[in-house]
Amino acid sequence: MTTYIALSAGHAMAQEFEPERLKNGVSLPADMPRVYVGDFSIASLPDSRVHILDGRNGKYVGVIDSGMGGQFAISPDRKRVYIATTYMTRHTHGERHDTMEVYDADSLRMTGDGALPNKKAQAAFMQNLALTSHDGRYLFVQNATPASSITVLDVQQDNKVVAEVPTPGCYGIYPSQTEALRISTLCGDGKLATVTLDAVGKVTERRVSDKFFDATSDPVYVPGPTFEQRYYFLSFHGKLHRVDLRGATPVVEQSLSFVTDADRKQGWRPGGYQAFTIDERRKRVYVGMHPKGQEGTHKFPAKEIWSVDLGTGKRLARTKSRNAIALQVAKSGPDHLYALDGVTNQVVGYALASMRQVFVSDPVGSAPLQLEAP
Repeated sequence: MTTYIALSAGHAMAQEFEPERLKNGVSLPADMPRVYVGDFSIASLPDSRVHILDGRNGKYVGVIDSGMGGQFAISPDRKRVYIATTYMTRHTHGERHDTMEVYDADSLRMTGDGALPNKKAQAAFMQNLALTSHDGRYLFVQNATPASSITVLDVQQDNKVVAEVPTPGCYGIYPSQTEALRISTLCGDGKLATVTLDAVGKVTERRVSDKFFDATSDPVYVPGPTFEQRYYFLSFHGKLHRVDLRGATPVVEQSLSFVTDADRKQGWRPGGYQAFTIDERRKRVYVGMHPKGQEGTHKFPAKEIWSVDLGTGKRLARTKSRNAIALQVAKSGPDHLYALDGVTNQVVGYALASMRQVFVSDPVGSAPLQLEAP
C-alpha cells in the first residue's frame, strides 16, 4: 500500500510539472534605461556578445549574439541595435561571411540583415568602429585587410551597401553631426581626414585638418565622444583636443592639458580601452587615470577617475576607481556614470552629482571592453 501511494504521488507531480520553455526574445520596457556591454569573449572569439543591463540598478536583462568580434551601434532613436560581424561556415574556419544584423532593442529579436564586404576589421570591441549617421539613415563600418576603408550602408533602403571609402593610413569613424554622408577618420600623420559623399556614394570632397598630435610622442585614443556637435580626442599623456567635423574641412579648435607638472612627476596618465566620457549636463569630462605611467601603459585600469572642466581643462575632482577600463555617462535615464571594472568584469554605477557608488553589477561576460548608455 505504501509503495502504491508513493507511485501515485510521483505520477501526479509529473503531470503537474511544466518544463521551462526557451523564449523567442524578451520584452524590455521601452522606457528602461540600458547599458550595453560589448564582450569580446576572448576565450571563444567566434562567440562575442552584447550584454544589456538595467541602467538604474545594473541588473542583467538580456543578451545579443554578435558573432566573431561584432562591432555594434545603437540607432539615434534607441530602437535598434546594429551588429557588424563575421561568421565562418565551420564556426572557426571555412568560408568567411561578413554581415550586418539589425536587432529590435526591446525584444532583442533580429529583424533584418545585410551582406558586408568581407573586410570588416577583426578588432576588439571599441567605440567608433561602427556608428550611424546623425540622422540614423546610414551605418558606417570600419574595414581592415589590413588596408583600411569604411563601408557605408543605407539601413533605410534594404541595408544596401552604398559605398566603400578607402582611408589609407587612417582608422576610426567620426560621422558629421550635420551632414549624413560626411565622415571623418583619424590618421597616423597626426591629422583628421574628412570625406564627403553624394547620394549614390561617390566621393565628392576629401580634405584634411592641420596636424594636432604626434603619433610617436603623444598619440590619441581612437574613441572620440561628441558634445555640442564637436568631437573630443584624448592623448596618452592627458591632452584633450576639440575638433569641429561638421564641415567639409576638419577644424582643430582647441588643445589643452589637464595634467599638471606635479601630476606628471608622479606619472599620472589616462588608461583603459574607453578611457574617457563626457558629461553634457555639467560640461565635464571624466577620465580614467593611473600613476607611474610609461610607454605601453595606455590600457592600464584606472586607479582614479578625474573630473575635468571641458572649457578650461581644470581638474575639479578625483574619485577612487575600481580598475575601470571603460567609462560612459548615461545619455538618458539616471544621472549616472558607468565604469567597467577590468579585473572583475563588473559594471559600477556612480551618481554624478556626488560621485557616490550606487550599484555594482554581477560579473558580465568573459572579456567586456565597451560600454554604451544611449
